[in-house]
Amino acid sequence: MFPSPGGAHPPPEELFAGRYVVDGALPWGGLVSYYRASSEGTPLILSVMPMDVSQSTPAEAAFSRLAHSLGAIRSRSVPRVLDAGVIDGVPYLAFQDTRGTLLSDILPDRPLSSLAVLRLATDVLDALDAGHAQGLVHGDLTPQNIIVTRERSGRLGARVIGMGVVPLLRANPEASAHAAHTGSGKHAVAYMAPELFGGGAFGSSVDLYAAGALLHHMAIGSPPVGWETEEGFDDVPSLPDVIKRAMARRPQNRYPDAAAMRAALEWLEVESAKQNPHTQDIAPWMETSHIGSIPVASLASSLPPAHVSSSHPAGKVLSTSGARPIPIEPIVIEELDANRRWLQITLLLILLGTLVFSGYWWRAQTTPNDATRRPSFNPSAQHGE
Repeated sequence: MFPSPGGAHPPPEELFAGRYVVDGALPWGGLVSYYRASSEGTPLILSVMPMDVSQSTPAEAAFSRLAHSLGAIRSRSVPRVLDAGVIDGVPYLAFQDTRGTLLSDILPDRPLSSLAVLRLATDVLDALDAGHAQGLVHGDLTPQNIIVTRERSGRLGARVIGMGVVPLLRANPEASAHAAHTGSGKHAVAYMAPELFGGGAFGSSVDLYAAGALLHHMAIGSPPVGWETEEGFDDVPSLPDVIKRAMARRPQNRYPDAAAMRAALEWLEVESAKQNPHTQDIAPWMETSHIGSIPVASLASSLPPAHVSSSHPAGKVLSTSGARPIPIEPIVIEELDANRRWLQITLLLILLGTLVFSGYWWRAQTTPNDATRRPSFNPSAQHGE
């Protein structure tokens, strides 16, 4: 059976779901399997869930709701979902191609600079805000589910993956053997809100708790274990206050939503710039108040390195395996190639214009005009006829 229920690793020689060429696995996420793939030349990412929804109609319906909610998200911090479906009982998502390095691979080296912390934090909170607006809770926000990218401008960015997967597994234990999953990565337990240990429900506040742990992990190099010291926050001395509120034991004592936590960081950034002007590259009043807009310290690092590539050969079509797609309207894969489509239209218009011009030129060359036309000889005219 392809793929195997409850955990799929599509072999590289087959075309996944009848239309995706798989180019090897990625070391992302926790339970979810991620693969680089392509469809008709368009690169993308496949994520395969560790479930068998053929055992549960409610589980299949829950995955369908998750897919459509993810498809409705419009945030640069969440890779855009292009397609979703179920193949032999195993759900999968196809989303926008994403290149970068796992945050978990960067953090073991050393803590990040305050500039990097603030910029990555704003992207993560933007992703949470967009997901919560669609009724989704991430539930597994750890460095293993955050891809760090570097844009053409040199600015660091974060892309959040795995949104809603763990709550889906927990809510449908009959469809997955991993319903008791506690999180992804080495320090996953430190990111879990206290209410989850007692079997509490997943709410948006559990993501804010994890965001607080993430701030500490990026700034110090490890997730918080008690609050014996507040050292290591010299560039952003008020950051512990934000972390403490985000990680309050009672959900009602945390920030009301991701947007409020982001606003707190924006204010913290401006206040930090005033208190530590020597750490600024430019005057704070020349910048707008937005996380990451005020350089707190130069990012003396070449991270993230080049994206992980695969050595697996491209696949060949062998079977369709009876995939049942769940369309995510109005998104289509071709949207990723909009620039190439406009280029093709432009070239077509140029070609048509050239053909029309050539036709006029040829007609002008082959049709004699009045000035060059030779007079005709009429014998009748010479005889007065």
